[in-house]
Amino acid sequence: MSAEFQQRKKQCLNSADLSRKGSIDECIVDLVAYINAQDSYFTTSSCSGRITVFGENQLSATQKKGCVWLYMSHRTAEVKEVMQAVTDVRGNVTFKFEPFILHVQCQTLEDAQKLHSVAVSSGFRNSGITVGKKGKIIMAVRSTHSLEAPLAADGQVLVPDKYISYLTQIANCKLQENTARIHRFFDNFQQMIQTRTVPPKGHVPDLSYERTKIKCKTFQGCDSDQCPPRAGSRALENNVEELEECLAYLYQDPP
Repeated sequence: MSAEFQQRKKQCLNSADLSRKGSIDECIVDLVAYINAQDSYFTTSSCSGRITVFGENQLSATQKKGCVWLYMSHRTAEVKEVMQAVTDVRGNVTFKFEPFILHVQCQTLEDAQKLHSVAVSSGFRNSGITVGKKGKIIMAVRSTHSLEAPLAADGQVLVPDKYISYLTQIANCKLQENTARIHRFFDNFQQMIQTRTVPPKGHVPDLSYERTKIKCKTFQGCDSDQCPPRAGSRALENNVEELEECLAYLYQDPP
């Protein structure tokens, strides 16, 4: 480890966490600790993924003033809690799912390229490398399976409760898929460190983990007859192949 990189790493890891939460999200604590234990890497920021409802006040058509968090969860969201967040709203309100993101400073460009290969093969196909003017090399682990939808404008809720329930269910499924990708990334990174090899280009991930998660937890918390099949129902069991095809589509290379 170069002296300059070592100093940067020490300074970053010893500095205070200035994020809104003030700590690393629980489900990625082990991942972040493992990355920071490696000589060639250290994390600069992270978010495990979250479901939020937030309000905004508009100064004009293009300018916003302030942002108020009405609901936030790093775990699967409860429909009732999301609906409660949009009662008596003011201004504009937006529902949003944000997937896992991780910024890692790398000692060399080769180290960054290896980490990038691990990220892409794990499903984070929007990952990228940036090099600063002072030579700082940052690898951003990120994906594109986000979700954002307006719920209210000027204090008026625009959508019915069923639509809010539907959005929450979709966001929960995306969060579960997000968790699966994090586990895969951790496994692939450990393999890369231990064997000094990276997953081959075009590597197709094992979908058994996602299949189990979907069968067990899809659309939880919805009591409406209009909701999709519940986990464990015959209709859902008969659609396992279709679900796997959808997951395979998520991982295919862009045209």
